Amino acid sequence: MGKVEIVHCRIEHHAVLVALFAKYTIERFGEKGKEAIYIGIENYGHERGKRMAKRAIENGDPLDFINSQAYSEWAPEKNTMEFAILKTEPELVSAVTKCEWCASWKKYNLLDYGKYYCINIDAAVFNGFNKNFHMKATSNLSFGADHCEFHWENPMNGEDTIKLAQKRTELGSTCTRDFNFHTAHLLYSMSKTLKDKLGKGAILIISQVVEEYILLFGKEYFDVLKNLQIKQEE
Repeated sequence: MGKVEIVHCRIEHHAVLVALFAKYTIERFGEKGKEAIYIGIENYGHERGKRMAKRAIENGDPLDFINSQAYSEWAPEKNTMEFAILKTEPELVSAVTKCEWCASWKKYNLLDYGKYYCINIDAAVFNGFNKNFHMKATSNLSFGADHCEFHWENPMNGEDTIKLAQKRTELGSTCTRDFNFHTAHLLYSMSKTLKDKLGKGAILIISQVVEEYILLFGKEYFDVLKNLQIKQEE
């Protein structure tokens, strides 16, 4: 009996999937499609943030700014992302100078569609963690800037930095989910929003997205999402 290959999605798969959703939705529905994608990504981000908050609460941790950063659900593979801190007072201003999502969209000629993910994903996750939290991305690599810039509306002094490092060490990888999970969640969440907003028209879009995703990566990279998606619905 042959060895069963274990499928591991990466940021590349997640990035392509969200861009394909944007591509086929906008091609079919125009401005109405753009709005549906915007709402879909916001819903997806809120769901991620709420999961983070739930874990913090279960651990007895407050839903404060430090924990909003500590309870992140993903970690980049080596050499895929580059981060920087531009300012810590009166608010934290962070930057991304290298992004695997952006690189993946360029690789598959999907940048014009993938960039819609960048508009509100970080703000949605942040607000999902705590409804009183708001942040703004003032520039994005995917829109042609030389870096993504994030304004967090909260300071991060030296003491806060130490607390964040300690909390991350304490949590280890307990909050991290792999990109099989994240890509499956994206498939489920975006499909649900499009069905809610676009009705029967969403069925064809989802079919087109899945067909091209399988064409690019192989059926095994869809089957792993489908199996995880079933678990999320239960």
